[in-house]
Amino acid sequence: MKRFKLLTLLGIRPDYIRMYKLIRLLDESKDEVEHILVHSGQHYDPELFGNFLKEFNIRKPDHDLGIGLALKERGASNHAYQVALLNERLYDLIQELKPDAVMYLGDTNTVLSAVTVARCGIPVIHLEAGGRSYDWRMPEEKNRLVIDHLSDALYSYLPRYKELLVAEGIDGFRVTVIGNIIVDAINDFMPQVDASSVLRELGVSEKNFILVTLHREENINTKEILENKLSDILKFATEKNLPVVWPVMPRTQSAIENFGLQGITDDPAFVKTAPLGFFDFLRLEKSARLVVSDSGTVQEETLVLGTPCVIARRSTERPETIWIGATILEGQEGPGALYAKMAEAFNMLTNWDRTILNPMGGSPSERAFADLINKIQSGYFKTSRDLEAIQNDPRVRQAYNLPT
Repeated sequence: MKRFKLLTLLGIRPDYIRMYKLIRLLDESKDEVEHILVHSGQHYDPELFGNFLKEFNIRKPDHDLGIGLALKERGASNHAYQVALLNERLYDLIQELKPDAVMYLGDTNTVLSAVTVARCGIPVIHLEAGGRSYDWRMPEEKNRLVIDHLSDALYSYLPRYKELLVAEGIDGFRVTVIGNIIVDAINDFMPQVDASSVLRELGVSEKNFILVTLHREENINTKEILENKLSDILKFATEKNLPVVWPVMPRTQSAIENFGLQGITDDPAFVKTAPLGFFDFLRLEKSARLVVSDSGTVQEETLVLGTPCVIARRSTERPETIWIGATILEGQEGPGALYAKMAEAFNMLTNWDRTILNPMGGSPSERAFADLINKIQSGYFKTSRDLEAIQNDPRVRQAYNLPT
């Protein structure tokens, strides 16, 4: 029996963290699946990436499309060049390998290559489907819409996400709710997290510091927005006499320099570091008194770890973290807006339900794997776009001029 050839295409390190268990399960299912792991190269530091894979015991990808490094060498790194080169190189690879399906996770620029995959008549699989912030400034929001509507099989974390997809016209039979796979990574790697020495290395103590991350384009591309957020963070930390641990992303540092905001960020209250590994960062999240972040993943992690978090954004695709009482949304930016929410969150109770991201219990990765194998065995990917599969939709019947 011919094995199903599944190509998994990932682009950034956080994707591998979420996918680490599913990658292993697929690799072990050799009788059913020929699993080909491909790195787009969106995160392109070879040494950093190699060390990261060793840290998580993730095998080296079978192919590296190398788009980030190639564009760096050309001095052209914007999203248009990135997506164009990725689609070109992926097209050549799928012509060579002829996969039966291509699987993605998340909402980075890497997922935009699903356009090429679908145009080649190859089924698309998307994990983390259905998240919607309804903030059109976000590049990720556009990416989510593109891949979700191109996907033949979608895996959503919670029922609400499936409801949003169905409301957009996506067939309900395509969407499977599995729970949030970040839970697998947090639970499985907690011994390594607890063993981290990052608190001692940074000179901070348990529950006596604030942890901050800021990296989204909508927060760092406008001087006024970034300046207001940094000023509010500094003001609050100074009043509370707490250090601010801040792993600074390269493009955030560039924005600070371009806007001349060093007068704020050079304050000794900021304990700035380079981007940190998963184990060290989770230890900081677990140990902080308060977290301020514009990251969707951080919202999830702090909920599971029991640390209050202020979402430094106008909206979030993960409102369940707010509803359960684990996070507070900054909302519309302005002088003092983030400060006010930090003050509100500082004394939040932390007795929220930490299981809401995975209400079914067990392993979300294992549920996704079991459903994938079932779809492969049943021939789902050969027929899910056939008229017989979609003909009960009244809109389809209208298009085909079938009786309604």
